[in-house]
Amino acid sequence: MMERIVEFIAVVILPLLIQLVVMAIVLIVLIILFRALRRFTIDRLRYERHFSEECVFEGDAVELYETIRNPTPFPVPFADVESYFYTGLVIGETAIAKGEMRQFVSRYHLLPFERVTRRITVRCEKRGFYHLRSVSIFRCGTERFIDSEAEICVYPKIENMEDAMPAAYSLGEALSRRKLIKNPFAVSGIREYQRGDTFSSVNFKASARLSVGGMPRLVVNHYEDCSNSKYYVYQNFHVPQNKGICFDEYEELMELGLRISASLVVKALDMGGVCAFSANCGTADGRKKVGYPMRGGERHKREILKEMAMTRAMDGVSFASILAADVQKGVYHSEVFIITTFMDESIAEQISNLEKLGNQVKIITLGEDRG
Repeated sequence: MMERIVEFIAVVILPLLIQLVVMAIVLIVLIILFRALRRFTIDRLRYERHFSEECVFEGDAVELYETIRNPTPFPVPFADVESYFYTGLVIGETAIAKGEMRQFVSRYHLLPFERVTRRITVRCEKRGFYHLRSVSIFRCGTERFIDSEAEICVYPKIENMEDAMPAAYSLGEALSRRKLIKNPFAVSGIREYQRGDTFSSVNFKASARLSVGGMPRLVVNHYEDCSNSKYYVYQNFHVPQNKGICFDEYEELMELGLRISASLVVKALDMGGVCAFSANCGTADGRKKVGYPMRGGERHKREILKEMAMTRAMDGVSFASILAADVQKGVYHSEVFIITTFMDESIAEQISNLEKLGNQVKIITLGEDRG
């Protein structure tokens, strides 16, 4: 009887155990290889992203381009790219709100050596400067962080300010768009020579460089337009405590003020005038005020708008001190816009000083309809 049991074990049980052990070893090896391959493929993935525009206005939509590349000879299914966006940027309908951020996940199924570019529409709902830093890639429980920076600057929304602007270019009831003076020191480019162009505007170096096959090509400098109209835009970020407003209402008023300020600056510069902007607000780098001198041109406009985009809704230095400093420097014969929530004796005194210097001062009061 014992001999039959031993024979059964030797013939049946032992080979079966050996097969199970071999299968277990093979399975362990496959699991190790699978994990190593999974780690290898996710580590080799390449990802980058960028916005279609560097700067837009509040309310505009832009495209975010995601590009992911699989440089390995192995397929990579179910690769989830997870990123976080500030709530001021609305991306897709599947984004999940998490506090002040929104979580967005893109899923990719990549073939060997495949490169995929995906375009995602982003709505810029709030003014600000948004800097995206990194993303996470998940696949089968494995996570990898990738530095992938993308930036976008959202300017304040431009409002219709026709009623607020002075009639500097009025002609009857129509608004003249004609710029009055060419700035001889601000060359914005070159263009083909036209009949009536002055000899002094010819750019001989560019003409010689652009001539082809011995055929002369005459080009002239194109100068920026300017005018004799000067505009000062001031915004007061201080609100007295007796106003009794909460932070959300304060932030809403300051955002409205920035939209008005941006609209005035853009309108003034687009009409060919020169414009200065000052505000007693906080900034990202810790300053307590911002100030841009009297200048014109597209570059000046972009610099002011970018500063407005990065401005923080918080009180800075005394608003009356900003006005007093410009009065002391000498602000003459200009259109002055003051955007504020209140008026006190110190501000009124500086406004009187501005008017004595021949300036036309217009006060835009925020929150007049409150309560």
